[in-house]
Amino acid sequence: MAMFADSFYPTIDGAVISMETQARGLEARGHEVVMFAPDTPKRLKMDRPVHYFPSFAFRSYTDYRIVWAAPRMMECVRKERVDVLHCHGLASMAILSLTVARALNIPHVLTFHTMANEAVKYYSFVPLREDMMVPMVWIYLRNLLRRPEVVIAPSAPIRDELIENRIKMKACEVVPTGIDIQRFTPKNHDPAFLERWGLDGNRVILHVGRLSFEKRLDIVLNAMADLRKEEPDLRLLVVGKGPASDHYQRLAESLGIKDRVVFTGFLPDDDLPKAYASCDMLVIASTFETQGLVVLEAMASGTPVAGIRSRAIPEFVKEGKNGCLFDETSCTDAIRRCLSKANSMKMEAVAMAMGFSIDTCTAKLEKTYDLAAEIMKNDLENRWF
Repeated sequence: MAMFADSFYPTIDGAVISMETQARGLEARGHEVVMFAPDTPKRLKMDRPVHYFPSFAFRSYTDYRIVWAAPRMMECVRKERVDVLHCHGLASMAILSLTVARALNIPHVLTFHTMANEAVKYYSFVPLREDMMVPMVWIYLRNLLRRPEVVIAPSAPIRDELIENRIKMKACEVVPTGIDIQRFTPKNHDPAFLERWGLDGNRVILHVGRLSFEKRLDIVLNAMADLRKEEPDLRLLVVGKGPASDHYQRLAESLGIKDRVVFTGFLPDDDLPKAYASCDMLVIASTFETQGLVVLEAMASGTPVAGIRSRAIPEFVKEGKNGCLFDETSCTDAIRRCLSKANSMKMEAVAMAMGFSIDTCTAKLEKTYDLAAEIMKNDLENRWF
């Protein structure tokens, strides 16, 4: 299997995590995986072969890169004797991997990780107005997504949204990214972790994710300001960094809650499971999520979730059972409800996450690859007869 990415280590985002998780799941089931990625100033040592290609940084967010030349790509794919090309991006690598797939008659699968129509509101190649850019993105997506043998939607609401926006695909399958239920578990609860961040003796809300404007951490910070008087011991632990880190830290200060919010930046791999299991609840206000891996990671850790009622989030967060849902103006009340029932919702949270183990989701991915091969076989037969 060959996996293609528009963003790659050391950048860590949902697409990178998904690609790595699926690669490990496939390898555990006996498959070989090779990766194709944009070259970066700093390469990390990887556990599998990676082919790098010249790229330049996206101007409005330098962690994203565009591959501008790939003269060796087709030869690399041919030498690796690849059975399926799986692209985890919508930009240059989507186009390049499709070009290679067509030239070599290899099935192509593309995962729709990013709501590109929303992303252009924050990151754009060209200085055009939003009302011009969004329709252009949908035109691009309609042209792109009709070409792979299978488009993967990480959740059913995303599949439905693509169809509602007149995206015609050969096939669209819902295949969530699995979570490591051995790594994320309630057993990771660690009072020493909270003490290290000065949070011992407090009730702690957790936020995990890239600190960018589309994640809308401002909604959570405003809710914390609302709760300042009635919940004097409540604290917010913000894990992650990104292009809006300084903005959110300034906002916390201007709201008068600087002493109630802890920004950790990226946490070491060993600490993230402790963060999930040691906090009282997770909150997510992003309407950008195609799956929201952090939701399932928190639930696997026995931590209920307050999530915005948008796209993939309600697929996993069930009101009053494993968390609480809110709209843009009701985050404060959802946090209240979630805190009041946090202990009683832990078991339901874990039960939801158990259905999304890496092995379960990898089995679905294998079936999707088989479907892609069958579609290509039929297309080739129809082309010749």
